[in-house]
Amino acid sequence: MNALPSHFNKLSILKQVPIFEGLNWFELNRIARRTELVEFNKGDCICKQGAPADAFYALVAGRAHSFRLNALGQKEEDAFILRGMHFGIISTLTGENHSSTYEAINDSVILKIDKNDFSTLLKSTPKLAVSLSQSLSQRIRKHVTRTRDTQESTIIAVYAPLKDSGSSTYAANLALHLREQSDKKVLLLTFSSDQNDQRINLADIVYDHHKILQSIIKGKLPVDVLSVKFDAANSAVLNRISQFISAPVNDYNYIILDLPNQIDDVVMKTLVQSDIVHLVTMDREKDLEMTRLVIDRLIAALKDRFHADNIQVLISGMNSGQRMTHEDIQRVLNYEVFMVLPHLNPSEYNSTRVDDGFSLVEVSRDTEYAQVIYRLSRRISGVMVGLVLGGGAALGMAHIGVIRALEREGIPIDIVVGSSMGALIGSLWAAGYKGEELEKFGREFEKKSAMLKVFDPILPVSGLVGGEGIRIWLKGKLHNKTFHETKIPLRIVAYDLMHRKEIIIDHGNLVEAVRKSVAIPGVIKPVMETNQMIIDGGVLNPLPTNVLVDMGIKKVIAVNVLQSPQDVAYNSELEKEHVRQQAQIPFAKHPIRFTSFHLARLLGKAFTPNVADIIVRTLQASEYILAEASEKQADVVIRPDLRGINWFELYEVNNLIKRGEESAAKAIPAIKELVKK
Repeated sequence: MNALPSHFNKLSILKQVPIFEGLNWFELNRIARRTELVEFNKGDCICKQGAPADAFYALVAGRAHSFRLNALGQKEEDAFILRGMHFGIISTLTGENHSSTYEAINDSVILKIDKNDFSTLLKSTPKLAVSLSQSLSQRIRKHVTRTRDTQESTIIAVYAPLKDSGSSTYAANLALHLREQSDKKVLLLTFSSDQNDQRINLADIVYDHHKILQSIIKGKLPVDVLSVKFDAANSAVLNRISQFISAPVNDYNYIILDLPNQIDDVVMKTLVQSDIVHLVTMDREKDLEMTRLVIDRLIAALKDRFHADNIQVLISGMNSGQRMTHEDIQRVLNYEVFMVLPHLNPSEYNSTRVDDGFSLVEVSRDTEYAQVIYRLSRRISGVMVGLVLGGGAALGMAHIGVIRALEREGIPIDIVVGSSMGALIGSLWAAGYKGEELEKFGREFEKKSAMLKVFDPILPVSGLVGGEGIRIWLKGKLHNKTFHETKIPLRIVAYDLMHRKEIIIDHGNLVEAVRKSVAIPGVIKPVMETNQMIIDGGVLNPLPTNVLVDMGIKKVIAVNVLQSPQDVAYNSELEKEHVRQQAQIPFAKHPIRFTSFHLARLLGKAFTPNVADIIVRTLQASEYILAEASEKQADVVIRPDLRGINWFELYEVNNLIKRGEESAAKAIPAIKELVKK
């Protein structure tokens, strides 16, 4: 926190604060004499909850936010403070301690008037008292109607340490998709360090807020654009860069910064001042090493404010050579990769001239690259739709029908979470297979004999099957795909029996992840890893809606295929009725059917009830209760009517798919309404 030098024109600044509008020169001069301008760095506390009332505050430049700590010491966001807004007024008027903490989001300039001086000014300046009264009335109305005082604005910096990494293409298309998916205002702010560029010189506008806003190009594209060049050696640019990038925040929900490739002080400070940093790099060793150096500099600059969730590495799609494996990238980078962008061919994009010195590259919407940016923009803007596919053994085949219905209606699904059979079906879909192909895979089991392909009995007995047959079948479909190669982001849920905790898998080999999640106790052998015994994710979390909620996904569709107690009772009665009918068949009329039935019944008595059936039915009884509780976190719940089908009857695949599709069709109106919100 620093007091700003006296050459700042306080009168000019006061005129830009709405609460002082309408005051004459003498009144403004009186206020200016009692005003202090104070500079706060990003993350600095301006005033703290519970601290004594001290002053009236107004934000002159930068951004701030307020929050309160609840009884558990957790932060509860209160409001965003943007340029021209005032705060701390209630404490100043009443003398009560501050009810919230105010913190600088960016380097900020705060106008501060001591509370005693402010009280004197109110008495001597009636217009100010009236303006303040009106402001308080508006604030009370907004509080009563629960109207948010200001819009939230997010600054995203895109930076590549080396040229030709495709960072400008990525930044432009992220901005375009954000505008389309969020339906909010987006500014693309591009920088160049080339002094020969025909762009606006940043030094000419950096001190004038109105000039900055007037320089923005509007109407040529779905997003607004401001394109500037700068001299990194100009100290004025370095000192004012934070105020520059935060100048448009009152007018835009998203500001995308497209930065030049060199890592000078201006670029570094811009990265530090941003809310989110996207580091775009090619999967080449030199590029990754340079990216790691940038990460290290950000760690040093941000210190305890460094959060890996906000500094994200994206592997560019510009590399036309052989791609490095995920493991090799991790080895060089020693940092988690956020996203791998698909390869982009020159025929898949075109350039649009926006202004002298700046052209925007737009990628065709039907490309794989555009689809990835589309999903990312939905994630950033908080409009993602998540699909949860629950466990249920063979009953999970109904998920295929649900997926077919969603595809037919064009419902956008941005992330899939699966448990047990939901993980298996979800992984195949996320890998890029369409519903029609999933149905084809499912029909491989429409004959009872087909079960033999995944049946591999083991000794000692830790399950009916060892799981190797399942692994081989999955590998034939998923090959060696990893989570980073899926078309749709995927999370798989498993359970560590040794430590009694849930495992959420989001990286590594897909086949191995699914194998862990489908290890039904008593049926399929657990997966043993260091100090872990990993089993079916449905044991603890048969309908993992919590995974999406914890990720901040606000639109959740859940598919629960578990049968209710009434469904199970219905199945039992249906089976008894079937036995009664078969028992009435006379030997003389149908000798083969008579013999087959009685022989099967005799063998059945010897193996019924069997351990696997008892375990699964017991698990599903408790899983049903857990899934019902999880349903409350979903916005739309699809519950296929699967009465008359048992947990092990994979050969009922056609019936299961049909019923899943029928139930999803009934939910489509509610799903479309959810997507539109």
